[in-house]
Amino acid sequence: MKRTAILAILILTLLGARGAGAADFPPITDEERALTAVPSEPNAPAVVLFKKAELLMAGHGVFIGSLSSHLRVEGRVKILTEAGKGKGELAIDHSDGFRLRSFSGRTVLPDGRALPVPANAQFQRRTSKSSGTYVTSVAFPGVQAGAILDYQYEIVFSSPFVLEPWYLSDELPVRRAEIVFKMPKHLKVLTWTRAPLGVDLQRKEEDTFSGREVRAWAENLPAIPDVPYSPPFNELASQIVVLPAGYEGSSESLLADWSSTTYLLNRIYEAVREHGLGVEGPAREIAGSGSDRQKAEALYRYVRDRIRTEPGGGVLIDPDTKLRKIFSQASGTSAEKAVLLQEMLARVGITSVLVWAGDRNRGTMDPKLPNPNWFDTMLVAVRLDGKITILDPSAPELAFGQLRPGYEGTPALISVGAQRVLLPETPFDQNLRRAEIDLALDAKGRLAGTGTLRLTGLRSVERLHWKNDEAQTAQAWKDWLSERFKDFQIADVKTAEMADERKVTVTWSMSQREEEALGDEATLVPSAPLGPETQPFVQTAAERKIAVVFDYPARDEVELRLRWPEGWSLDQRPRPAAFDGPCGALSTAQVVDAEKRTLVYRRRFDITRRRLNTKDEYEAVRGLFGEAAKNDAQKLTLVRR
Repeated sequence: MKRTAILAILILTLLGARGAGAADFPPITDEERALTAVPSEPNAPAVVLFKKAELLMAGHGVFIGSLSSHLRVEGRVKILTEAGKGKGELAIDHSDGFRLRSFSGRTVLPDGRALPVPANAQFQRRTSKSSGTYVTSVAFPGVQAGAILDYQYEIVFSSPFVLEPWYLSDELPVRRAEIVFKMPKHLKVLTWTRAPLGVDLQRKEEDTFSGREVRAWAENLPAIPDVPYSPPFNELASQIVVLPAGYEGSSESLLADWSSTTYLLNRIYEAVREHGLGVEGPAREIAGSGSDRQKAEALYRYVRDRIRTEPGGGVLIDPDTKLRKIFSQASGTSAEKAVLLQEMLARVGITSVLVWAGDRNRGTMDPKLPNPNWFDTMLVAVRLDGKITILDPSAPELAFGQLRPGYEGTPALISVGAQRVLLPETPFDQNLRRAEIDLALDAKGRLAGTGTLRLTGLRSVERLHWKNDEAQTAQAWKDWLSERFKDFQIADVKTAEMADERKVTVTWSMSQREEEALGDEATLVPSAPLGPETQPFVQTAAERKIAVVFDYPARDEVELRLRWPEGWSLDQRPRPAAFDGPCGALSTAQVVDAEKRTLVYRRRFDITRRRLNTKDEYEAVRGLFGEAAKNDAQKLTLVRR
């Protein structure tokens, strides 16, 4: 195969689509009819009885000499309880390049009647107009406890290779799952599997008369746990990837190792650059005549704001794409925008490198597998003022040098030289929520005052551009505060956002509702609005089988300043707390001035690590949240003497 053909087919990564073949469904066994529960998971609402897939790569067994592939799938699900009725819908991802060619399905009721899936039970939803991606959702008829759902479908696509993993696991328990990859005999492949949660994943590779087969299967796969702060599905699911490494009798490598993988894709990037034709003049004009940092910032803002980000592609680019086309049409994928930014930087004398990065929600990458699909975006690293700055021009909310939260602290790869790096991460104490509440009790026993909430770092990212306009944002914050101060009326909510500095400030006034003012007693939850904390880790360390993964490490601070009139006194207040562990800390304290009739309450709650893997670490974080919940449950009470 010619080098250009190899480069072209490698950019066609799949979306993990599923497919099927024959319209006849396998007979339902007596055992399947009788099944009412999964012994290992008695509370499961439904169970996947089986799912089978066959991937015919490069036209294997279909069209000789074709580069297209066919993916066929058949599956069977049984609804076990009334709660399982919500599992009676199937969603199939496909696109213009990955064509859903056929589908058939049925519901078999407990009395044996079969209800075919009617044509009007299928509806197609376009998810991206620009990339032509779709989701076809299928609602099965007559879904009830005891029903069995059968489905078969097929996807046809033009690429001979699959870079996405095939998942044998499901959100439900799976009794048996298997897939067979069929490919030409002359193709050399790398086979990679991941089987956590105690799954015994079997694999067999053999040569056949018509080619080569890789088969993987497993039985009694547990449901992917749905518990607080769990790793993403991709990390917990049993899965398999078969990558093309090369061809028998050829010295040409495909995805044999990271060197050959990055070499192939860098060849594509070079072809896309096309020597920067049509870019150099505009780059110099946009950059201006300032320092290198000022030039880099100007070019970054232009590519970020003026070139629309199109979805998809990861770090792969269509070899037919030209840099001048991305620039003139003002649109491109994250990878195309990164290549454009790098070329524009080069045209004003600033050297940079391309960096492959992946959102942590896609699961932990395995560096042993040279799969470009580990990464879903491309960044640009540039040295300015003696320091490395990472630029992500794909997200309009990112200021110069900022990363999206899902990419901070993740492993990445420099495309030239295949050097592994760790992306920078915001320190936990800079991901801050700080609430300052100033309240006074009047002679009638009613509390009123003001509040300020400050968000910085990744805490602010969650609320920057929260709503469409200033009025909607203020209303959303008012609703948020009203939920946390249920006894108070919230008014005069004002917000200020500084996106480049990642800061959000919210101010408000608050007064106790008249019906809540008792006249001779006043009670507060001093940890509000950032508390009271609850215990999310109800499982014991023995029961918890998976790691704890927070979105990011962070700090919460509350400072309550309280004043009361003569004739009133403190009756109850929280005991001070001091808990310090390997994953975080809690501290609370009060300073009381009886003469001035004032109290200052301070609370700090830290999560210092993003991921906890061991049982000891789990017990520590469980203890931390338990101590916070116990301390926050204590209230502060004033009474009239």
